[in-house]
Amino acid sequence: MTEKVDFDKYADEYEKTLTEDLAFFGEESGYFADYKIKIVKEKLPSNPAKILDFGCGIGRNLEFFKKYFPDSQIYACDISAKSIEIAGKKNPEVNFFLITEENISKHSDTFDLIFTSCVFHHIEPEKRKGSSSYIFNMLKAGGYFFNFEHNPYNPVTLKIVKDCVWDADAILLQPKETMGLASGSGLEVIEKKYTLFFPAFLKFLRFIEKIIWWLPMGGQYYVIAKKN
Repeated sequence: MTEKVDFDKYADEYEKTLTEDLAFFGEESGYFADYKIKIVKEKLPSNPAKILDFGCGIGRNLEFFKKYFPDSQIYACDISAKSIEIAGKKNPEVNFFLITEENISKHSDTFDLIFTSCVFHHIEPEKRKGSSSYIFNMLKAGGYFFNFEHNPYNPVTLKIVKDCVWDADAILLQPKETMGLASGSGLEVIEKKYTLFFPAFLKFLRFIEKIIWWLPMGGQYYVIAKKN
């Protein structure tokens, strides 16, 4: 069995290591967070009152939630207390909590939007249904769940994951599994698309991504689900 990664151990070096691992793409790591939150903004039919970044890490997505959803209340949670401590110093206006059974219960039927980015591949396969249930329980009726994951069909993604120290325990999910986790928890899957096709030196081609979303060669993919 692969030993679980201790994210408290890597929290202080997360940003530096991520930048090194993504050097191929020629972008600052913040570009990818901005890219994803912009997709969320474009896809949602209205602005959510309360947003949760589930598995927030050191909070790389939070500045972009504040950018695109300035009127929303933003919450963030993680299993790593050290990561939350770092994220909290940079984002004092965000509401943070540790992922525990008690805290999940406290936030039942609370959020209009729950977002995850490359979280589920760190969760042991037998525990993924439980995490999906957490998300279902914390969503309000009519709320949306956006789940971004690494594409296991993309060779560049596989190389990045293989070389990344905190992906040592990663077990990538095929889109079918990601959609099945959402629907199995009671959510309605409404969209799946591949994304992040081109590195910086091919950025002039990025406009094509909205046309070739069906091609299973993007660096990542996302699934959108809704609680009806």
